[in-house]
Amino acid sequence: MISRIFYSQLEVSGLNNIPKTGPVLLCANHANALADAVIIQSVLKRPIHPLARSGLFGNFLLYPVLKGIQAVPVYRRQDKGDTSKNTDSFRKSYEMFAKGAVLLIFPEGQSHSDPGIREIKTGAARIVLGCRESIGVSPQIIPVGLNFGHKGKYRGDVLVEIGKPVNLDSIANAKKHDEVEQTTNLIQKGLGEVTINVESWETMNLLRRVERFFALRHGKYRQRDLSLKFRALKKLSTAYNELAHKEPDRVAWLDRKLQRFEKICKRFGVHDYHLTIKYRPSLVTRFIFHSIFIITIALPVALWGFVNSIVPFLLTRHTARFISRGTDQYDTAKMSLGLFYFSVFWIGQSVWLMQYTTPGLALFYFASLVPGAIAALVVRREREKIFDNVRVFILFVRRRRLRRYLEARRKEIELELVKLVRLVKSR
Repeated sequence: MISRIFYSQLEVSGLNNIPKTGPVLLCANHANALADAVIIQSVLKRPIHPLARSGLFGNFLLYPVLKGIQAVPVYRRQDKGDTSKNTDSFRKSYEMFAKGAVLLIFPEGQSHSDPGIREIKTGAARIVLGCRESIGVSPQIIPVGLNFGHKGKYRGDVLVEIGKPVNLDSIANAKKHDEVEQTTNLIQKGLGEVTINVESWETMNLLRRVERFFALRHGKYRQRDLSLKFRALKKLSTAYNELAHKEPDRVAWLDRKLQRFEKICKRFGVHDYHLTIKYRPSLVTRFIFHSIFIITIALPVALWGFVNSIVPFLLTRHTARFISRGTDQYDTAKMSLGLFYFSVFWIGQSVWLMQYTTPGLALFYFASLVPGAIAALVVRREREKIFDNVRVFILFVRRRRLRRYLEARRKEIELELVKLVRLVKSR
């Protein structure tokens, strides 16, 4: 529930890869600190027990939560922890696996904001192999990719991509001292399949711009389907890695053209999808009725939510940005502070109302706060779309040559993209 409130889009793909029973070790990339475990638990029906660094258990706020979910402490050298205690942690993990539990580990070792996964540690492999050797139970290893569309942005989007179980049959005959390394390599490969991995954020941004072009080519914008975006970006990243080495000049030309095109669009406030809109009577009619519904029905509820939630909302957003030391910590700070501020304000407002009115009215008021806040967020987004679409419609009516110019530039880039795609397929 918490994750779905704090993210505008939260999708999960591959959920059927999680077995309904039996021991499982989830291996996930670590992109957003403590928020990662919250997100993964929010999309799974089975309870998960994360392996968390020992330092978190010293936090008086987190300690009861970690104990409640039966988190397992991990002692790391960089935290100056007593690594000998990991023997007890591993033993506890084995006992939980024997009971059919689902454990979660972040094998990269620490949260980060890199555009791809880092080289993972051997901890996950040692737990699985140690469990098999100690109690004869071998948990399934499931890679989980957390793919964030707009890290560090309030109410961004995230796709949880769950991969197929890591197959260890290929190391069945491996020597004992090679098992850990080979298992680690297989987990690294599995994580690579459920995440987008590029060398820099500049490359990632280029791939996203190209993906938008393909998505809009026939007027079909996949804004609400993150899994399709993910698969398109995976294919594009593979193609890019090949073309960047064999056709660097053409890739650089494409990047320059895209940047120039986006600069012109930004100057006039035009988005990609505006160039695909055909202003037919039926479309205009639907837009008008949709706008009337937002203004007459949704807006009053949203105003109620806005009045009662604006203070904790602003405090959450600005305080989270202030205390976060990086984009990988922003979502964790946002969730923690949001729970605190909204709880304090909403409960305080309800208690104050109860003192001056009846308990029934105070209870009704409290029950209206969450729907009102959600409506405020939805109307805020829809309002921006309505004003944007009206403004661009008027712009294109007044400056028809501008639309034709942008469409021509877009067509030029599309043709080059098609040539590059054919070039990759022919090899």
